[in-house]
Amino acid sequence: MEMNRFIILSTCFFLFILTAAIFLPVEGALFAYPLVIIAAVIMIRRNRVEYERKVEKVRRNLRNLRSEGLYIEERVHEKGDIFYNTLLAILKDMERTMFKLVEKNIQLLSLKEIGRNIISSLDEKKLVESMFDYLMQGVGYKEVALLMLRRSRNMIQAIVNIEKGNKVVRRVINFDLSDLEGAVMESLKAGKPFMIKDASMHPLPVIDGKELFPGSTMSSFICVPLLKNSQEMLCGNDQYCILANEEESDEYYLTDNRCLSCPEIPMLGALIVTDGYRATPLTKIDQVTIETVSSLVSANIENWGLYQNLKQEEKFRDKILEGMIHGLIVTDLDGIITFVNRSTEILSQKSAEELEGTNLFELIEDIDGEVDEKEYFDTLYLDGSISFREAVLRGGEDHQIPIRMNVSRFLGENDELQGAIVLFVDLSDIKEMEKEIRQLDRLAALGRFTSAIAHEIRNPLTGIGAGIQYLKRSSEFNEEQEASIESILSEVSRLDRIISDLFKVAKPRDILYQKTDVSKLIERSYNSVKEILINHSVDFELQVQEDIPEVEIDPDQISQVLINLFKNSAESIEGTEGRVLVTATHNRRANDSGRAVPGKLKIRVEDNGCGIDPEHIDRVFEPFFSRKNRGTGLGLYICHSIIKHHHGRMEVESEKGRGTTFTVVLPTERYGGR
Repeated sequence: MEMNRFIILSTCFFLFILTAAIFLPVEGALFAYPLVIIAAVIMIRRNRVEYERKVEKVRRNLRNLRSEGLYIEERVHEKGDIFYNTLLAILKDMERTMFKLVEKNIQLLSLKEIGRNIISSLDEKKLVESMFDYLMQGVGYKEVALLMLRRSRNMIQAIVNIEKGNKVVRRVINFDLSDLEGAVMESLKAGKPFMIKDASMHPLPVIDGKELFPGSTMSSFICVPLLKNSQEMLCGNDQYCILANEEESDEYYLTDNRCLSCPEIPMLGALIVTDGYRATPLTKIDQVTIETVSSLVSANIENWGLYQNLKQEEKFRDKILEGMIHGLIVTDLDGIITFVNRSTEILSQKSAEELEGTNLFELIEDIDGEVDEKEYFDTLYLDGSISFREAVLRGGEDHQIPIRMNVSRFLGENDELQGAIVLFVDLSDIKEMEKEIRQLDRLAALGRFTSAIAHEIRNPLTGIGAGIQYLKRSSEFNEEQEASIESILSEVSRLDRIISDLFKVAKPRDILYQKTDVSKLIERSYNSVKEILINHSVDFELQVQEDIPEVEIDPDQISQVLINLFKNSAESIEGTEGRVLVTATHNRRANDSGRAVPGKLKIRVEDNGCGIDPEHIDRVFEPFFSRKNRGTGLGLYICHSIIKHHHGRMEVESEKGRGTTFTVVLPTERYGGR
């Protein structure tokens, strides 16, 4: 536009000269010429000043562009057409800027991808690696440090990456809050990013006498705090702050190393980047880049911490559920099992995969064998509960366990009904104990009764025996009468033995504890009934664990028990190929400190005899119960009494037609120690 105005003015000037020369006289023309020349000079000078002002404005704008990161390397010469030179410089710089924009777009795409990886990552190591890869390889920073707050260890951990040539050096530094100082500490306290353009004036902190970036060529650095997205600052609040209860001050935030373990501070760490080993200094664009990455890293660290807390709570919950001795079942609204704990798997003898997805009423039924589904669903929908209900847990084949269960509603977050919770306890031991108590009560009553009867019978029985003996000596009898008298004396003797056995039960003798070799005791007992076993064509097999220690028992009484068991086994075998297998094992156990404590001795007597009817299995230890024609029914009763006095127990398992197994369990040391 200036050139156009200059041409127009020049044209007007020459037209004026030409007009003056033609129409004015010579004197007038000579007078007009100086005026025109002066006016032209003034006009040209004014245009020149305006031109220089505009050139300076262009230069100033170029300098502003240079300060915003647009670098015009060519010098704008005043020789020739300055605007032409300026346009060429701008065009060349725009070309370079276009390439820089392409590079920035690639970096932004990389940032988008790395942001996706950072946000989706729940692994701290992958998070750190992704961040360093982007900042060092994607953007080109050579020195990067990530400061992370370790609340559990009450410290700050710095992960420092330095790229020198083609080699990347990484080191990890642990330090306290007191090691932070200068601009980094001020940035953390203010919770705002700091860009330090002169690192010599505001250096990075030195930890244990070592620089964060040793040998760095940095002239500037950026520190961006990593903060939680949203949290109310509770620092200094008496309810949460330790320091507020110890001292009076106007400032508490990050003033003590104990602040690092405080869950209320919003700080997560910091991200530090320098211009070391780079050709260009850091700019506002770099600060925006670091702030963007920091926001992604902060969100991920916070999410990762929440995820770890959630996993910890889930693990804690699972440990509690798995450690419960009671069974736990969760069902949906249709009674379909959705969750079972470990105790349920053990009691039902089925895995969680087998149980989940099946109907609850295929696993649990009422004690009378019926399934009351109506009451169960009434509990769900009518806001009721089932408490202390006895039922049966069905497991494998012929596997049933008595249980006591509670059923309650399972509600979701918004108190929405989602199903039911069934909590149950195994009553097997309780039922067995009740059964044993009833049996002991019954045996005690029978013992008291038989003891009283025995006292009343023994005196007249002694008189009857003495009278028969007198008659036998004083009179002559024929053969038939002699046989009758011998039969009477035999029965009297038998009754006397029964009464003697009853007295043994009613008033057992004291236990004479002795250190006894189990193997020798079993062999001695076998030798006492060896002839009976041979007469019944029974093979005897003994298996004794090698490392069984000597046990403290009354060997005579335990031998009496074994003899009775061996004899019963032999007499129960019908036909040939009879077998009696005796096994003796010892189980050691350890206390909480891992130290061995006395265990249990277990002796099993197993035969392949006729077995016991299922309806008789619960009566074998009762007095006067016998399946033998001439048996008194007191043998097993006395054995049971002896073992009980040793503070042990006797168990019996039998299958009709296949055999019977009696198990004697005894403590290896006398009850209550020495």
